[in-house]
Amino acid sequence: MIRVLGLTLEETRQKYWRVTGSVVQMQTRDGHCIFYDRAVGCTVHEGRPWRCRQWPLHPSMLADENNYRTITESCPGFKQEISYQQFCHILQSLLDQADSDKTGG
Repeated sequence: MIRVLGLTLEETRQKYWRVTGSVVQMQTRDGHCIFYDRAVGCTVHEGRPWRCRQWPLHPSMLADENNYRTITESCPGFKQEISYQQFCHILQSLLDQADSDKTGG
C-alpha cells in the first residue's frame, strides 16, 4: 500500500490508518474504507494489505450469521442473492482449499 500511495510509512499511518494498540485498520468515510470509490472500487487495489485481500471472506462470518449480515450489508460487491448456508459452504470450501495448498495436500 505504501508503495502504491508513494508515501512513507508514517505519512500513510497518519493520513489513512486507525491504529489502536497493535490493531491497524483503514479509516472509514461514509461507512466504507477510505480507499473505496463508488465509481472505481478500491483505489489502492494493487497495494491493498493482506487483510483487505481476504475481504469480504472473513472467517468470523462462519461463526455468526450476524457477522455475515453486517459484512454483506456493508460490502457493495457482495452477492446478496445467496443464502447464509450457501455462503458458509462456499467459504468453508475455499478455506479448506487454502489450508490444503499451504500444506501441499
